[in-house]
Amino acid sequence: MNPSSKLRLTPVCAAVLLLAAGGALAQQSPAPQASTQSDQQATQASTSDTAGASAQQGAQGAGADAMTPIATVEVTGIRRSIRSAEQIKRDATQVVDSINAEDIGKFPDRAAGDALQRVAGVQVGRDRGETSSVIIRGLPDVATTLDGQDIFTGRGRRLSFQDLPVQSIAGLDVYKSATANQFEGGIAGAVNIRLRAPFDFKTRTITGYVEDRRQHANGSTASKTRNSPGGGVLYSDRWNSGRGEMGVLLDAAYNKEHWAYPVQWNDRPDRLFSVSPDGTATRLNDDQPVAPLRAGDRLGSLPHIGGIYNAGERERFSGHAAFQWKISPKLEFTTQYLGMGYRGRHEVDYQLAIVGWTPRLTNVVLGQENAACATPEGVICPILSANAPAARFGGPYDWDPYVATSAWGVKERTNTHFLNFALQYRDGPWNVNSALALTHSKFINDTVIVDQQIPGASASVYTDGGDGHGGYNAITTPTSTNPLRDPSQFVLRGLVQNWEESVGKQAQWRTDATYKLGDGFLRALNMGVRLSTRNTEYHSAEGHSDVNGANRPNPAAAFGPGFESLVPGVDRLGGPFLVPSRDFLIDQPDAVRAVYGAPAGRVADDPTRYFDQRERTVTLYGSGRWQTTLAGMEVSGEAGVRVVRLNRKMRGTTRNGDVLTPIDVKASETNVLPNLSALMGWRDNLQSHLSIGRTITRPEFYRLNPAMSLIPPTVNAPGTGNAGNPDLEPTKSTNADATLEYYFPKNGFAQIALFHRDIKGYLQNFTQDEVIGGQTYRVTRPQNSGSGTLKGAEFSIQKFFDFLPGFWSGFGAQFNTTWISGDNETRTTLDSPTFKKTSLIDVARRSSNFALLYEGHGVTGRLAATRRGSYVEQIEEPRFLQDRIVQAQTYVDLSLSYELTKNLTLQFDAINLSKEKYESYVGSESRPRDIRYTPTTYGLALRFKL
Repeated sequence: MNPSSKLRLTPVCAAVLLLAAGGALAQQSPAPQASTQSDQQATQASTSDTAGASAQQGAQGAGADAMTPIATVEVTGIRRSIRSAEQIKRDATQVVDSINAEDIGKFPDRAAGDALQRVAGVQVGRDRGETSSVIIRGLPDVATTLDGQDIFTGRGRRLSFQDLPVQSIAGLDVYKSATANQFEGGIAGAVNIRLRAPFDFKTRTITGYVEDRRQHANGSTASKTRNSPGGGVLYSDRWNSGRGEMGVLLDAAYNKEHWAYPVQWNDRPDRLFSVSPDGTATRLNDDQPVAPLRAGDRLGSLPHIGGIYNAGERERFSGHAAFQWKISPKLEFTTQYLGMGYRGRHEVDYQLAIVGWTPRLTNVVLGQENAACATPEGVICPILSANAPAARFGGPYDWDPYVATSAWGVKERTNTHFLNFALQYRDGPWNVNSALALTHSKFINDTVIVDQQIPGASASVYTDGGDGHGGYNAITTPTSTNPLRDPSQFVLRGLVQNWEESVGKQAQWRTDATYKLGDGFLRALNMGVRLSTRNTEYHSAEGHSDVNGANRPNPAAAFGPGFESLVPGVDRLGGPFLVPSRDFLIDQPDAVRAVYGAPAGRVADDPTRYFDQRERTVTLYGSGRWQTTLAGMEVSGEAGVRVVRLNRKMRGTTRNGDVLTPIDVKASETNVLPNLSALMGWRDNLQSHLSIGRTITRPEFYRLNPAMSLIPPTVNAPGTGNAGNPDLEPTKSTNADATLEYYFPKNGFAQIALFHRDIKGYLQNFTQDEVIGGQTYRVTRPQNSGSGTLKGAEFSIQKFFDFLPGFWSGFGAQFNTTWISGDNETRTTLDSPTFKKTSLIDVARRSSNFALLYEGHGVTGRLAATRRGSYVEQIEEPRFLQDRIVQAQTYVDLSLSYELTKNLTLQFDAINLSKEKYESYVGSESRPRDIRYTPTTYGLALRFKL
């Protein structure tokens, strides 16, 4: 532990201690008596990472029950689930927030990741209408465990939360500070998923649901809404046999979703214009100085403008089985199987007008000179709108602007299997847990891409409309006023095929033990070992083909009339447009290949894109639970260290330009992760958590994979590429946390939390031009940055208003808000030894959640608003080296249910009632980037319990 971490913790702890002391003195309440609670917490601390922190643990502490009425009030439904989550938070050694089964069931969410956004300090990233990432206190490096065991999807290190429906989940615990017994691997924190188990239910239980959802695409009025059915059923039973009590649980869930996700984008400018007062403009070439061509001209930049219509169908299904056997009063056996599957067919339909390369512009409206015009190359203002008349510069298909559409036909699937065997032994002072888990996850993707061009097209575009984003006024040709919908206007361009198969396998075994010592200062010893072997393998290939460039055929003539498809498009880009049919590309790929003269079947496996990594990990940890009394106040905590030894073997091929270099390397690393935590009981309903510790996050496997994926350039636009970096190092962080928690009588709490992170080696992406095969590509690669800090505060409160009379007593509210500030040392270029201070990417300075709750008279309701503040998405984006900023977003969701009978409930859900969307800009809002339209979804479900 470095000294600077201790020093920086001082003001954090001092502020909380001062606030807590003031609260305690004001209350003038006697200190609670020592109880057996701490011993029970020691047992819980050692088992939470193996078997999960059960929602029932809060009721196990007799001392806790005696101190507060919270556990003695009989409640049901959503109140009970919130109450049990409060108890977990209250009893835990570290800083933790939880959501439990009834609570999850009341959310308008299908998947685990969606539910997590209701937790203080947690935000989620949404992509194509579903949660794609979980962020804790601004950082995306979140470890995921399933009943304490590492869990992942495909070749990643993390679980794809959207694959796991809430049907199988007993609870979610969000750990914002760590103890030695917890799995390493998340500088932001960790999420532990607790699966349901037979002994969670007192008697035989059968529950289930059927539902239908309809998704409305925002930003595309031509999109059709379709039914998206879903359903699930759970069966659980327990019985006494001649050899001990046994229980079995089976559950399954399935849902199908039709989705659409329109995007309008402004690409970054890469050419400049000399704009005359009469509204005409001339493009500057690379061999010209960056200066106005004539007296009175001003410099302007015009980005390329286009859009993407993403749409498709996805199916997700899961099967979960659990068996529990209480062999004796001292010994219990549990096994769990979870299988998750994903199937998807979707299209990525591009429309683009590469106007930034047009040699002449007319009707130019240039932005006024302001701070946004200040660039490293001089005063260059954004062009707000312009006409780009067609200009031929070569052969019959070489035109500026380059106007085209493109379709990606994508078919993919994922299968993930998780199997866990666990034994728990309790005898006197000993509590020992041992578990063996096996995971196998495979992902397959096949993509066929066909481009088609409209030669001789002119474009009238705007880059800064009334809402600050771009679009098309008109796309025309001499023979068509709407060529984007006229199949006769297109000619075929290139074909791109790619596929990938990735497999992740893991075997992990761990044993955790707790030994209680008695009532002295040191109450219990925790110790454990974990062995893991993790393999990931990646196969891929990519092929590029083209038709005869001297005589490009019309797509409909080459393939027949069924080849073209009119997709709904993006409203601000003119609505529907023609692209190659997704279904044709997916279902008849050999017919497509034949027209391009490419061989049938997949592109042959490319050995230069092969990647294989094997990790062997040995982990030992030890910690001690302690308790004492200071000035009549009970103070308890845990101190320990986790030592992780990792050996890695990696094979692949690096590429830099046209230079290919095989790699076959072995590496090892040892990380020592100390931590110290304390729980201070100022009085029976006022306490603080304090902790300091070190954590690490290893790079995702795809970031380590040096294989390069390329999208070839067109006649008017550079190609793009992505590659990993096998030299990446783990991101390391020293974390300090402090809370002050007040628990209201009967239910609810209010909390203030302060946190600080010293971060080293945060991963960032860098883009540079590379010449490959004589073509220039913008290649993006990740690299470790320097040192950074993140610090902030949280405030959260939740309470049911049962002090109000009658109907009003059914209302409650949850509110939390997080303030964050941070900075980082960013490399000036890829591989540069020079750093400069910048913002931390993806970290919002302010985020908040608010939920209005109601439960009573058979009605349960939740109106939830989730706000994520603006944040930097990319540092110094070329050409003008300005940060790309994502604007603040507020999502509003509604869930209402009515109990028709004791066993039958009708539920209505509405997701994204606010029609919120992702919006970004570069440097200033006068240089807009993307609008990504998140859909609004409505659902109706019937839930039953037998």
